[in-house]
Amino acid sequence: MTWYRTRGVLRAAPVLLLLTACDKLLPKARPAGQSLPPPAEASAPADTPAPPRPAKPVRSSDSTRSEEAAAFDQIRRSLRRLVSVEQTFYAENGTYTEDDERLRYTPDGRSQVRFLWLTREGWAASGTHPSLPGRDCVIWIGRVNAPPTSLKYTRTGQEGVPACDVAPAPRRTDADPVPPHPRALDTASALSEVSPAVQMKVDLRNLERAQDSWLGTQGAFSRSVEPFALQYVWHKGVTINILSADKWSWSGRASFAGRPGRSCVVWVGPVPAKPATEANGLVPDRPGVPVCDE
Repeated sequence: MTWYRTRGVLRAAPVLLLLTACDKLLPKARPAGQSLPPPAEASAPADTPAPPRPAKPVRSSDSTRSEEAAAFDQIRRSLRRLVSVEQTFYAENGTYTEDDERLRYTPDGRSQVRFLWLTREGWAASGTHPSLPGRDCVIWIGRVNAPPTSLKYTRTGQEGVPACDVAPAPRRTDADPVPPHPRALDTASALSEVSPAVQMKVDLRNLERAQDSWLGTQGAFSRSVEPFALQYVWHKGVTINILSADKWSWSGRASFAGRPGRSCVVWVGPVPAKPATEANGLVPDRPGVPVCDE
């Protein structure tokens, strides 16, 4: 009987050891009355990175230069046309004006034009464009104390030639391709674009001023244009001749090389005979107001 009991104990020993080991692995019993711990909050998902912003398109240097060139072209056209309308006004009135309405003048495109100064004998103007901040083009006509200079590069030009703040061309290397169509320099005078009749009238108006100054210093009108060579430069192709002159009167004629047989004439004071144009025989009906062949 004792052997069977001992054998039963030996058989139960492994089971007891297994239960004891499992009991150690189980969580400890919670004391009575203690509530369950709150459930752990789900961790917030990691911030999703924002998609990258689309990159702004980068303008090529060629595109920028093309836009600048177009803006400068607008300014040049505006200034050249201003020369034409101002010369026409001066030919008819003997003076210049800042009144755009009287000139019937509007700048081209988005360009803007303002006068730097204006007198009876000359003027200067500046042209700008919204896409060219801090830069401009300048132009001048007539007798001035000093030609104007551009804003950024302080450039100046000859009479009637726009001078602009165009950026210097980048230096080329042997590896750089040669531009297919290099841009021509704008060096022609806007005065050459004025009609020959206007050019001749303007020069006769300037002759009137020169004669008035000569009368004040010499007591008589000049019979030759040579004394006025340093004071006025006639338009290219225009020839001025004084037909008659004395203490009280004078008359003159202007001709143009490109219009043979046609002329403009003017007279001042009690001239012995009023001059007439060559082609149409036109005679001025008022002193100091030139008339021209059509």
